[in-house]
Amino acid sequence: MTSRQDASTEALRLKALVSVARAVSDTVADERRLADLVVGTATRLVGDGAAMWLRSATETALVRAGAAHRDPEAEDLMRAAPAEIASGSGDDLIAAVMGSGAAAVIGADEMAAYVDDIDPSLVPWLRTRGVSSTAILPLAGDGRVSGILVATRDAGAPPYTDDEIAFLQALADVTTATLGTAYLLNGSAAAVEELRRQAELVDQVSDVIMAWDTEHQLVTWNAAAERVYLYSSAEALGCDAQTLLATRFIAVDGEELDRDQILAALAETGGWSGELRQRRADGQEIEVLGSITGLFDWHGRLTGAVAVNRDVTDQRRKEHMALRDALTGLPNRRFLLDYLREALTRCAAGSGPVAVLFLDLDGFKLVNDTLGHEAGDEVLRVTAQRLDGALRRHDVVARLGGDEFVAITEEVGDRDNAEDVARRLIASAAEPIDVGGGQLARIVPSIGIAIVGPDRAAQLTPDELIREADAAMYVAKRGKCGMAFAS
Repeated sequence: MTSRQDASTEALRLKALVSVARAVSDTVADERRLADLVVGTATRLVGDGAAMWLRSATETALVRAGAAHRDPEAEDLMRAAPAEIASGSGDDLIAAVMGSGAAAVIGADEMAAYVDDIDPSLVPWLRTRGVSSTAILPLAGDGRVSGILVATRDAGAPPYTDDEIAFLQALADVTTATLGTAYLLNGSAAAVEELRRQAELVDQVSDVIMAWDTEHQLVTWNAAAERVYLYSSAEALGCDAQTLLATRFIAVDGEELDRDQILAALAETGGWSGELRQRRADGQEIEVLGSITGLFDWHGRLTGAVAVNRDVTDQRRKEHMALRDALTGLPNRRFLLDYLREALTRCAAGSGPVAVLFLDLDGFKLVNDTLGHEAGDEVLRVTAQRLDGALRRHDVVARLGGDEFVAITEEVGDRDNAEDVARRLIASAAEPIDVGGGQLARIVPSIGIAIVGPDRAAQLTPDELIREADAAMYVAKRGKCGMAFAS
């Protein structure tokens, strides 16, 4: 070649290498596109034929990714040959290149002996074209051989020069780098697609899903969280999870816990479940059922958490209304019976005597008849508030209906303590009540008291105990003595 021809050839080779390097996007879609470009480049610039083989997904075989020859008939024969070479198939030369990562260049004499040992069905094109020399170059990178580039010269053609072998090696190296980049991009694209799919699934979940990191900053905030808390993901992400929602943690037993206790539970058991009181963006407090799962690193250190929450505010409101008296807001008969049943169970287990106080408002009918039903309703509302305020925090007063109320006090001790409770109730209810228009109403309750200890608590039903207190109330009403105990 002249120097001008050399320069032209070198320019073509450089241009070809650049084309291979730029084929990343095609390779992401289909690595066979890269293979066709590579074998076509080898065939055109160093001739006569070339094939590219890549490891199978299971790495138990080499699979032909592309093949080309200057003669179309020979190319058809190359493509008609088996497209897979199984590991251990007896091709020691290919195995040596794959194992060592070093190229192998074979001349005409060595190639003739080599071809004689190969199954003719694997290389039908060699039987018709013959071969003068072959170069087998590994596609090697990062300590791993992912395939081979095989270039061949037909019989009668000059052997490969050192310059041509150097170009083929450069072509193999650029191909390896392009494949590696494509695999990374393909893996990233798959990862991004998986994340997108997971995000879509998370957004389709009706429950709130949120996650936070070691600094308690929110890193996940799904569509349900936006609907429930009225904060967009842009507003929520990066915020302290507890501060944003003014979260209070409520244990199953009703005890309020702080964040340190929750973190301790996550570190110890990996999870925590309970109720939450949280504040929406509009300032409204909501009730939430929460399940929190800890996230840990390889060393077992807590690195964050994922919470799955469900807004139960409406459900609890409905439950509350179902168990509350509409007029006074006090627990109703249904709540009372359930609560008393539980109180009797605790008493039978040894928690202490239970007192049931049945109240009837003397003079209430007169208020209704003379001042009207609106005045009567006001008397009931105010009396309910006063009775509730006269009891201990853990005691309960309920409205049965009309002007009848029942109070339950657990661990009352003895008759004297029960009598003290009754006196407080009478005193609180007896204060005059302003029913509007400058008119005052005054009612005084009669109270019947039934006390039950552990022995009888296991034998009585709530209805039976209430009836005992009711009977005692009539004794107190007839005797105008304010209170009476069940016999």
